[in-house]
Amino acid sequence: MQRLFSAVTAASLLVVSCGSGDPQAGDTLATGREIYSDICSTCHLSDGSGGSLAEPLLEVMETFPSCADHIRWVTLGSTRWQEEVGPTYGATDKEIDRVMPGWEGTLSAEEIAQVAAFERVRYGGGDEETVIADCGVEAGE
Repeated sequence: MQRLFSAVTAASLLVVSCGSGDPQAGDTLATGREIYSDICSTCHLSDGSGGSLAEPLLEVMETFPSCADHIRWVTLGSTRWQEEVGPTYGATDKEIDRVMPGWEGTLSAEEIAQVAAFERVRYGGGDEETVIADCGVEAGE
């Protein structure tokens, strides 16, 4: 029984920290993972594949080389993006053909940045320290 508990505890810690070697970076990414799981996975799915409702997140680093643009997309959503920026998004100029809700007013700017950081590390394969700095979130928040 003790072995099972230790294995479960170790696995839980790995999931919560998103595999981070830096416990503070893990806190930031864990918060982003929590929010992603509660909100974003409804459309983007738990594995980030997107399904039929949303774009897959596997190319998020190519679509948004700058985390600031990624954050702006999540903040504005597709309707406000079209009004304020135009009919395409990201560095690849993808045509907006799906509805992405804007999360400003629902999530804080820090929470949106944490979600973007999580998506960039987990699905985009970005380096944790680089992504956290690029997204402007503090490790351990």
